[in-house]
Amino acid sequence: MDKLSLTLTSSKCELLDNILREFGTEKYIKTDLVSKIFRGNNILASEYLSLLVQLDLIFLIGEVKGYPLPAMIGKQPGVERFMNEGGFMRRFELKKLQEEAGKNLQELQIENIRLRHTVEVQKKQIELLEYTLKQLENKLG
Repeated sequence: MDKLSLTLTSSKCELLDNILREFGTEKYIKTDLVSKIFRGNNILASEYLSLLVQLDLIFLIGEVKGYPLPAMIGKQPGVERFMNEGGFMRRFELKKLQEEAGKNLQELQIENIRLRHTVEVQKKQIELLEYTLKQLENKLG
């Protein structure tokens, strides 16, 4: 998934995972199964298959000019492991968590700077009050 610079959403990841799940234990599947996932939108299905080819997860068999889908698709070695590790959805969720953690870290750093400033201001106020107290004690004493 990190090979290409692309924007994946939760729904796109789900569709990609659904395509790969269609294989089950089979090495090859007919693309009519993929067409069902996309409710007959073979142009869109073709785009998703192209992405999976670019990611080296599948290969196309029996491409015919003028038809958006090949006759069959085959899965590359490593697809089972990819899916066992959670597929696209798991990687999407991890990336989202990393982004949120990064934002939280940045927010904490900003809060830390703000609090340090507050501490410095309060230290100066304490010093001023201590000085004023000494002045008053000297006048009374």
